[in-house]
Amino acid sequence: MTDAPSSLSRRRLLRAGAAFGFASLAPLLRGSRPLSSLLTPQEAMADTPATIALGDPSNFDLRAPGSRLQRLPVGMHFYKRKWPLGALGTVRYLQGPHSFDIPRVSSVMGASAPDIPEEGIYSWGIGAFAMNGERIPHSIARDRLFALFDDILRAGWQRFVLPSEPRLAQADALRYALSAKGFYPPDPRYVPTKEQWMQLNQHLPYWTFWADGVYLKVQVIDEPALRDPEGQGVYMFSMDLESEAGHFWVYFREVEDMKRWKELIPAELEAVSRQRPRVEAELRSQGYTIDESYRDPPILALGQAPGA
Repeated sequence: MTDAPSSLSRRRLLRAGAAFGFASLAPLLRGSRPLSSLLTPQEAMADTPATIALGDPSNFDLRAPGSRLQRLPVGMHFYKRKWPLGALGTVRYLQGPHSFDIPRVSSVMGASAPDIPEEGIYSWGIGAFAMNGERIPHSIARDRLFALFDDILRAGWQRFVLPSEPRLAQADALRYALSAKGFYPPDPRYVPTKEQWMQLNQHLPYWTFWADGVYLKVQVIDEPALRDPEGQGVYMFSMDLESEAGHFWVYFREVEDMKRWKELIPAELEAVSRQRPRVEAELRSQGYTIDESYRDPPILALGQAPGA
């Protein structure tokens, strides 16, 4: 495990995140002023939510003006929209019963590859703020994040852990996440204390979900200079939605292997899943309780049914 990112590397991460929906946040991270000094005191939410969906590019509406399509020479298409800090937007992600709303959005970006037209848009990146104004108490930022988690869980999403990771839940998942320093997703059903919340934020914590072949990652990025627990902070939420194909492409480096992911992924998952029993055995010896009820998501493209 590595140490937590420094303030400088955290800002670099945010700048790099522009490729995944944080384009509108990059100006906040230049120079030496804290993020909060660049936010407007009042925020007016957009009246009509934009809608996004994976798959067919015609199934979303970014509510122009402010949206655009960017075509890159490498064969990628990006669908973008930014909202000004004084008028952040609401975005509704559409997936039948698994749909949910995201408030205080500053940017969205969808990605598609025209040479794989059957996939359509395979990912969306969303950048959102926790606060309506300049700063926010740390506990309220936490509560707003977990209110969003409640909406996501009520929409039928389930917690996701990688096949190589231990199956932990509730307090055990949080305990392990704190020891892993940002390399394990806590349980979205378990709200940390304020002290635990402040500890988590030192390591760019993230929570992961899945629903019917779609994967969701929500990451918290705060301003390190404003991490005084007795003060107020600035918080941003990075949300990444991936189709099943997009999720499994990351297992491969070669484009040709990515195109053959359905053929190759069973062997890849079998290899990485061998790590889980070893890690779980070690954690049992340390007093952790393994969540035997957890099941890895089915791979719909392979015809797997839930629980397979």
